[in-house]
Amino acid sequence: MHIVDDATVRRWFHAGDNLEQLTGALGSHRPGSEYMQEVLGLPLHVQFCVQRLSEEGRSLDELQSIPFYSLCRGLFIPLMRMHPEKAARMFGLEIAAPPDTAGRAQLVEQFLDRNVGLSAVQKIGCLVGDVFVGRTSTFKRDSLVRLVMMVDLKTRGQMLDRLTQVGDVGVLFAESRSTLKSDPPLTAGEVLLTLEFLPDAPRTKKFELLRSLLSRMGKVEAYFMARLILRKADFGFEYEGAVIAKALANYYGAEAEAVQHAIALSDPFAVAHLLADKGPEGLRELRLQPLVAIKPALASGGTDGVKVFPAWVERKYDGIRMMLHKSTDASGSVLCAAYTRGRKDWLETVNGLRQTITMFPCHDAIIDGELYGTVLDLDGPRPATVYEVYASLSGEVVQRPVNLKYAAFDLVYLNGQDLTQLPLRQRRQTLQQFLTPVTGWSLPVPVSIAEGQLAKDNKDVNRLYQYFRGQGYEGIITKDLDGVYALARRDPNWLKRKPEITLDLVLLEGILSVTSKQKAGMFGSFAIGARMPDGSFVDVGDVAGVDQHRDRELQAEIMRSGLMTGRRVERQSASGVRPGFELRPHIVVTVRFEGIVKDTATGDLKLRDPKLVTIRSDKHAGEADLVSAIEQLYLQQRMG
Repeated sequence: MHIVDDATVRRWFHAGDNLEQLTGALGSHRPGSEYMQEVLGLPLHVQFCVQRLSEEGRSLDELQSIPFYSLCRGLFIPLMRMHPEKAARMFGLEIAAPPDTAGRAQLVEQFLDRNVGLSAVQKIGCLVGDVFVGRTSTFKRDSLVRLVMMVDLKTRGQMLDRLTQVGDVGVLFAESRSTLKSDPPLTAGEVLLTLEFLPDAPRTKKFELLRSLLSRMGKVEAYFMARLILRKADFGFEYEGAVIAKALANYYGAEAEAVQHAIALSDPFAVAHLLADKGPEGLRELRLQPLVAIKPALASGGTDGVKVFPAWVERKYDGIRMMLHKSTDASGSVLCAAYTRGRKDWLETVNGLRQTITMFPCHDAIIDGELYGTVLDLDGPRPATVYEVYASLSGEVVQRPVNLKYAAFDLVYLNGQDLTQLPLRQRRQTLQQFLTPVTGWSLPVPVSIAEGQLAKDNKDVNRLYQYFRGQGYEGIITKDLDGVYALARRDPNWLKRKPEITLDLVLLEGILSVTSKQKAGMFGSFAIGARMPDGSFVDVGDVAGVDQHRDRELQAEIMRSGLMTGRRVERQSASGVRPGFELRPHIVVTVRFEGIVKDTATGDLKLRDPKLVTIRSDKHAGEADLVSAIEQLYLQQRMG
């Protein structure tokens, strides 16, 4: 007779290649999770992953990969642009200075090409900071604070007091750990698979799974797990990025352009799964359809680049880009959506927009356009600024009411037909035939077709620019009448021109306020930067005089997104040197200024008396204006 005891089971466990066979071989009833954890040393999160992988018919080899610490140390820290001073203070870790743009690109390429035991989908999730691979996580900041309380045995008051000081839950996670890294090491597969499957777990079990992970982590791993859960691991890669598309195309032997188009129609995770299951031919299954959010085509540089005439010149609105979707089923039921550039549905944010879309004379449609507004000043009606439009939608008290309107300028889908590959002249003709009757109706949100005219040469372009500027609008967009609709890309045939006395720039440093005034905010000013073609940023001046409301808004975003790199800075001012903090390039602001000045010693160009106009929450750092725009302004200023 052979008696099976705990020691026997341990030997089976350590010698076995298939954990699922082991747990199934112990009898008709699986051993309890506590037995598996306490006796066999199989952590709860590993049990959970084994079960889910088995249910989905996936290999347990997915648990084998490089250590999660190595992923954090070698990829996350440099991509996050963490400064050595912050790493030393928070982790006691010595790291190199953050890589430049070329170094980041090389790091990403190496990560995607190297076999580290992670799938293409998991690698993309790491790069875009979405370990839930496109799904929704139910964990918020308060939930993670409770988790640290459970592990660290501290009161909620203690946690909240500390969170007020550091502003980042990730720091609380790191401080709850006593070692730099886990020993024995957690694999990246363990962590990423647990988080991928986490949304399907019962809520009570979610805490236990995260506790199982956190209790085995060191400082670095805990910090990045918290940021990944809250989707705050912002590495600067967009879903539609050419880097991601190129990586997937190379990995699966597909055309990069076809992959990028497919990502524009869905998301990188869906495209990766489709390529893995069906290869490049599977991309044909993805098609444009209503109620599936897509990212619109974007305009490029200045109108001086117009090469083909006649060119279509269209009024540019200072509003919120919005794609309106209408879908009707066989029973006549209608669903609507209003997606912003970031694929967020703002239908319920704009009163009356649902009724307006429902009235469109079609079964299905996707219309590209701009939500803008007008206000009545003492001098008469004028176009509202984008700040006034945002304030009106967010319920803020505005000086004058904003009358919201929608201007349609393109039609990409109509009654089952994808129109993106048709030339603009044909798309616009269809738009006019379809939407002109609606422009005369009384709708909750009035609809019009964006006005424009053909320009036969550059003089005509200038004439139309002055005309639209005289009406109070932001400027013009010139378009090639033979061009197709470039989904989720900057179209070199769409060129914009607006008053060059305002620019969209990035906050690079927050300089602390030194005034004793009670109404002063935390930051007295911000260093602002313009974008270089390689993606880096150049300091072009300081924005001062930020009011309390915007200061609080900026503080909240800086803390929420963990934008402080940890490096302290000193900024020279008229009153002396002032301290501050370096910020990761993330927040885009529109600034107004009086001109450009050139430093006689260094030759650097700086903005003269810049003022913050608005915070551009609809833009990311990669869309900030280029240094070349400032150089061009300086040249025009010198030439009169």
